[in-house]
Amino acid sequence: MGDIAARLFDALSGRERAFAYAIAMLAVVACWGVILLSGDRVKSMDEPDFFALAQNLALNGEFAVEPGMPTAYRAPGLVFFLAPFARMGAGLIEMRLVNATLVGFGLVVLFHLVCRHAGPRAGLLAVVLVPLWPVVIYAASTIYPQTLAAFLLVLMLWFLDRVREDQSFRAVASGAAVYGFLVLTVPVILLLGPVLLGWVLLQSKRRLTHTAIFCAVSASMVGAWTVRNYIVFDAFIPVATSSGYNLLAGNTAEARYNSSLDVRFPEYVYTEITGKGEVERNRIFTQAALREITDDPGRAVKLYLAKFAHWFDYSNKLLSDEVVEGGASTVGGSAREAVLFVTWAAVIVGPLMLHLVFCRSFPFRRVELLFLVLWIVGGLAYAIYFTRVRFRLPFDWLVIASNAMFLTAVLEHYVARARVRLAPARRAEDAAPD
Repeated sequence: MGDIAARLFDALSGRERAFAYAIAMLAVVACWGVILLSGDRVKSMDEPDFFALAQNLALNGEFAVEPGMPTAYRAPGLVFFLAPFARMGAGLIEMRLVNATLVGFGLVVLFHLVCRHAGPRAGLLAVVLVPLWPVVIYAASTIYPQTLAAFLLVLMLWFLDRVREDQSFRAVASGAAVYGFLVLTVPVILLLGPVLLGWVLLQSKRRLTHTAIFCAVSASMVGAWTVRNYIVFDAFIPVATSSGYNLLAGNTAEARYNSSLDVRFPEYVYTEITGKGEVERNRIFTQAALREITDDPGRAVKLYLAKFAHWFDYSNKLLSDEVVEGGASTVGGSAREAVLFVTWAAVIVGPLMLHLVFCRSFPFRRVELLFLVLWIVGGLAYAIYFTRVRFRLPFDWLVIASNAMFLTAVLEHYVARARVRLAPARRAEDAAPD
């Protein structure tokens, strides 16, 4: 067995990048296959909005679902990404295909990020493991912001990780620009800013300068959109006007830790929002959410902890299964739950638990600790609102990458011991007369 593993390592030696790129392409092809099989059936409540926003931005130059009715309800990052393709005539299926290509680019960047810390074998294993998590394929084959967010998160970390070697302004400025666009794609990522800033400080020898650059560049990215919102709505809206609704949906008295289905707000909320614009509705939702939290802080704390625990789950109820014709995917019920559980245990939780058990023999690298901190802090941030497996997806890429580093280290240790054990037999075989 050890000889077989050693031969496999030898066969891959020097070819890891080629195999990684090929697997990244295959992952994209798999996503494309799912997309083409699904046809133009709408698979989520979010898709029509993102599609309409991209088309209106591309063709009419306005951020609006309905022409002439500007909005700030959706975060603009994914729309900015899709708009050029809408300008070229892309429809729903074509936009899904474009979205899916981000998986391939993300895997390539992840390969190089992992290679930098754990070698090409670990990078290759990370590229193999990430697409095995079905949520990656599902999100990539649907117009959701999480696939773009995963690509941007990995790309940002690749830039910021270079600060250790490249003490110029380019690496930190590039990472900050990507972070700014990431916040415009998934606004809750803004709450992870202190963690990322701490990472820059650990990497940098020019701490004050790099901190200032990181803050200035990322703030300018978000600030430009905030200025647009102020001009259009005459109100301070950092990214989107959906934050109030999400806060209330996750904290109202009827909220549940694992679902936002059939949640009913207090009756006065429906009365107050009648006839109001989205900015005013956002304010009403926010105030109502804060009232729900402060009226029963004990319940709010228990609910928050339950939502945080649910962050690490393998599945959750999908609103799209209830309200979208045909459901969120063609695989449903117990079959989907079984696939999700097995892959969640195999590529995310199982290797991570083993790593924690054997961390003395295989200690976590500093970059792996960053990955885990982001995974956990992401849950703490999302639990303020509500948590979903799909929301966790960009951070799952990082945990799977850490697992790949650990599993590769175990395999390399095993192969090294096997080679030592087999060396005398090989020397005797070589010395034997023909």
